[in-house]
Amino acid sequence: MVEGVALALGCSPEFLTRDLHLVPTTRPWLRAYADASRREADARTAAATVAAEYIRRLNLVPLPDLLQPLTGDLSDDDAIDEAAAEIRQLAQIEPDGVVANALRAAERLGCVVLPLESELGRHLGMSVRADQIPILCVAKNGIPGDRQRFTIAHELGHLTLHGRAAPPRTVTEAARMEDEANRFAAAFLGPADPLLETLEAAGGRVTLGALAEVKAVWGISIKSLVGRYKSLGVIDVDHARSLYKQISSRKWSYAEPVDVPNETAQWLPRTLVRKAGIDDVAAASQHLAASIGGNADDLFGFANWLPRSEAPVLRLVGRERR
Repeated sequence: MVEGVALALGCSPEFLTRDLHLVPTTRPWLRAYADASRREADARTAAATVAAEYIRRLNLVPLPDLLQPLTGDLSDDDAIDEAAAEIRQLAQIEPDGVVANALRAAERLGCVVLPLESELGRHLGMSVRADQIPILCVAKNGIPGDRQRFTIAHELGHLTLHGRAAPPRTVTEAARMEDEANRFAAAFLGPADPLLETLEAAGGRVTLGALAEVKAVWGISIKSLVGRYKSLGVIDVDHARSLYKQISSRKWSYAEPVDVPNETAQWLPRTLVRKAGIDDVAAASQHLAASIGGNADDLFGFANWLPRSEAPVLRLVGRERR
């Protein structure tokens, strides 16, 4: 039976049966699976576990884990802002500096970032700890760069704020966790004082035009900036509601003005290339997977950030039909 399963999965029986004694993987902090099926979430969680298995089997050494769960009062917005400022510092970002690359910042904090081929329900990402390695999974195809950056910061928020918490069990609990992670993400990407200075340089009034100028500097979506300036007391609820309506009427919810480039991971692709001594990620993945009896496509998938249309195309050679 094991040999049959191994054959179907493209790996060796030894790869399946070797016990690594990994620490169990945590559950993702999704909204009580309301926006993603339990089956989808389980599949993505299992994939993160397999990624951790490859890291351990190949003796790869992730960067030091700098994310320590917050133990303060999460109902205090100032405490969340302070936590975001501390994580920015650990990620080597200047206190008033723009997050030049959110994905690389996550890697500097010790996270292994894996690509998702598609959204998870309505989620663009998820985070877990697999064998205690902080792992972020982020959608890569057809996702605006500003939404991708916010997703990364949001998942860093879950790992920081909810690292010791179980997944939400009720809609109310899930909404609270989402709001807290969103607050963290907004503060991580846009610290208050410099964000206010940029608005002042753009005219001082919170209009869609001014927000587009701020977005061009900070790489934060216009919609997220509305929420951030509301939380900072710059605009009131009515002003924010008016801006949200304008954004919706212009159909900017998924495609805003000001293009923000997508980001890609570096640690895993570079580590695989260096480990194999082969200057090509796909070839390095094939070589390393073969060395431990693993599946080369699986390993390459964890390191492949090419858009789906640019992925390598392999020609299958088989028996001709007659």
